[in-house]
Amino acid sequence: MNNLIAVNKTIHPAVKSAFIPGWGESSLLKTSQSRFFNLLELTLWSSCLAFYNFSDHQKLQYQSYAAKYAGTNQKNKSHKYWVDIGNYLSLESHNAEHLRWRQTNDIYDYDLDWNWQSEKHMKKFEEMRIKSDKLAKYGEYTIGIITLNHIISAINSLYLSKLSENVKVHSFIEKEDFKIQLKYDF
Repeated sequence: MNNLIAVNKTIHPAVKSAFIPGWGESSLLKTSQSRFFNLLELTLWSSCLAFYNFSDHQKLQYQSYAAKYAGTNQKNKSHKYWVDIGNYLSLESHNAEHLRWRQTNDIYDYDLDWNWQSEKHMKKFEEMRIKSDKLAKYGEYTIGIITLNHIISAINSLYLSKLSENVKVHSFIEKEDFKIQLKYDF
């Protein structure tokens, strides 16, 4: 326990907040600010996990949809494959167009065959896939905001620690008056 107290006092509040937003503010006894950064961090992580979970769920749905209406097999397919089947009605139309463009590296083997029952099914699939990709992208953006939260909390703790070092409060009593003097050094 004593080691924990010693470590807690030797780590600068800005470093604490860089690791866990709000920790530095807490060590400076700024509980409302600490609570704000803690709750924001919790909310951001919850949102991030939700975005990725919903994205994975949507991915399973669009893959099942493609298996049902285009005859695809879901195993071991790249993201590019899923994008391509959302843009071409069949493997034959995909390969024919890529041969015309002389993009032979983008041609699929016949074991990756698909053939949509209708263009309507293909478009619905593409909407589902795009929704899944957007949710994953929102998860990435949330990770960026989490990083920003760590940086802002560290800067805030640094500011608060410098402020507390430069502000001195003195009290003294004169005959019948109680006075408090606030001194701030720049």
